[in-house]
Amino acid sequence: MKRILMILFVVLIVLPAAIIGGCYGAIRFQYRETFMPGLFVNGVYAADMTPQQMNDKLKENALLPTCIITDAEGEEHSFSMEEADFQEDYLEELQSLHKTQSVLKFVNWFLESGNVSYQEKQLLPAVSYDHNKLTAYLDGCSYLKDNSEDKNRVIEIRRNTDGYYLYDETQNLLNHEKAVQAIEKALDAQEYEIDLAKADCYEIFAYTSQMKQTLALWDALSPYMNTEITYESSQGDYVIDRKKVSDLLAQEDGKLLLDDVGKPYLDEKLMQEMVEELAEHLNTVGKPRSFRATRGVTVTVETGTYGCKIDEDEELAHLYAAVPSGRVETRTPVYKQVSYTGIDGLDDIGSTYIEVDMTDQMMYYYVNGRQELSTPVVTGNTSLGRGTPQKVCYIYFKQRNRVLRGEDYATPVSYWMAVYGNIGIHDATWRRKFGGSIYKTGGSHGCINTPFDEVSKLYDMAEVGTPVIIFY
Repeated sequence: MKRILMILFVVLIVLPAAIIGGCYGAIRFQYRETFMPGLFVNGVYAADMTPQQMNDKLKENALLPTCIITDAEGEEHSFSMEEADFQEDYLEELQSLHKTQSVLKFVNWFLESGNVSYQEKQLLPAVSYDHNKLTAYLDGCSYLKDNSEDKNRVIEIRRNTDGYYLYDETQNLLNHEKAVQAIEKALDAQEYEIDLAKADCYEIFAYTSQMKQTLALWDALSPYMNTEITYESSQGDYVIDRKKVSDLLAQEDGKLLLDDVGKPYLDEKLMQEMVEELAEHLNTVGKPRSFRATRGVTVTVETGTYGCKIDEDEELAHLYAAVPSGRVETRTPVYKQVSYTGIDGLDDIGSTYIEVDMTDQMMYYYVNGRQELSTPVVTGNTSLGRGTPQKVCYIYFKQRNRVLRGEDYATPVSYWMAVYGNIGIHDATWRRKFGGSIYKTGGSHGCINTPFDEVSKLYDMAEVGTPVIIFY
């Protein structure tokens, strides 16, 4: 019985233990100098390679880092670490990793799945470079040139084609030695992006009293130079920017004039002229317009009262506040008068209007492009010099039962629509005929005489503001 138990003990315990121990020893011996299967280091498969072999492999695959240096103006400069004989070495880390590899884990992985399980390790290398070569390279970089010792610096307010600007030679005074030290310190820490300003590589200049006065003046002037006010228009934008503002500042013999507290100011005369120029650009009142007449021809009417007209006083007041503060805005001006359509360009008549064709002695009324009225009329007597003027105007006043008065007449009318000065559209019940050539010798004092029935319809349909085009 004891013999049987002994045999079972040997077969069931001692023998498996011996086999396992033998396997353990064999595996340990097999990988005493190399890495076991299943290990990736920095993406490279390490199985059956020694730490030295893996080190060579990793160094072979390594990319030399690029150092990026940012100066005080935000400009980036770069160089390859090849310039300094940069080297990476993973051997120490690989040797430590090799010592920690576990045969038991390897056997366990294999027994559980019948396969080798994979693991990934990321190692940081030890780095080295030739400090002398790096220093020699950095000494030759123009963007690292030392300018901290030059004391002959100036600060001036200058002017070019774009306006006034501050010319300042006291800024960004790089200390080359500090820059090199900062770069080496970063590289030793394996940091390859260096901001020279944050690394305190620039010297602070000691200002003279004159420089301080110049800087104070620039503090007052610079908001003017930030100004950009854009008046949008279908005729083209009108922009008040630093270039235009520089021309508006009070100056004498090319030098800025200062107020009682030592600040620049805007020249009143130049500001007024600029607003007048703005008005000329934006206003459409009085400007020529081309018009397609009902009779099929295109006519051009040179002047009139219809259109847009800005409020120059309001705009002047706004600009006196906006320009010194450096306002940046897109502005719609304050208008004294706007077109019936709301359009700000020379195409502002639209499709609702009254057309008075003095050649044909006809008047038409269109609403949204559709003709709603057509009637013969009688305009001003040309033989007596009372011809109705050609104008692009509008109905600016309507009245029932008005008495029209002149030097030699007082005539009551039932419907009155004033369109230009004392000229209007009205009924003329004293006339039996309209149209033809009556106007040449028997025309009105300048008004547009219209049959009663037709003018009564027009009076009810047409609104104040409706464009009126009068032409031959």
